[in-house]
Amino acid sequence: MRIMIKDLELGPVLLEGEIPQQNLDLAPEEIQLLAPVHVRVQAEKHSLGVRIQGGLSARGKVLCVRCLEAFETSLSPEFELFYQPHDARHPLTGEIELAEKDTSISFFAGDGIEVTNIVLEQVLLGLPMKPVCREECLGLCPNCGSNRNQQLCHCETVLQDPRLEPLLKIKNRISLPNSKSK
Repeated sequence: MRIMIKDLELGPVLLEGEIPQQNLDLAPEEIQLLAPVHVRVQAEKHSLGVRIQGGLSARGKVLCVRCLEAFETSLSPEFELFYQPHDARHPLTGEIELAEKDTSISFFAGDGIEVTNIVLEQVLLGLPMKPVCREECLGLCPNCGSNRNQQLCHCETVLQDPRLEPLLKIKNRISLPNSKSK
């Protein structure tokens, strides 16, 4: 799927379709798509370049960061992007401070903008930083590695590091009731 710049001279262009997972360069540890990504975009010529608005919907499996089990999630981000030609000159020179609106500007080269690249970017941005299968997920036992959601392990819950024993002795002396103060 490609937005051709010359087509925008006639007016806004609406594209809608599906992009299969093999067309997206997604690592399996990030997300495994269960169906093609449905995308709709509208592109129009703007004063400095091209404005693209749209959204997508995708279903996939991601790994829970607590228990490492795969779970299904859905993504449906909406986006608005601005593209300028790669050779566009910015009116300001030297060191400038970027404003919030400047972070949504991308650049294109050639006669079109590839929608697949936009979809890939939006899928990755739509993923949670730390996906969790459910809020009450107990995760893995740090000792034996068993999934605490499936079975209870009998490992010590408090790990004792022998290097910290001197500090534990000091803590115990401070927390013991002082019999002389009575």
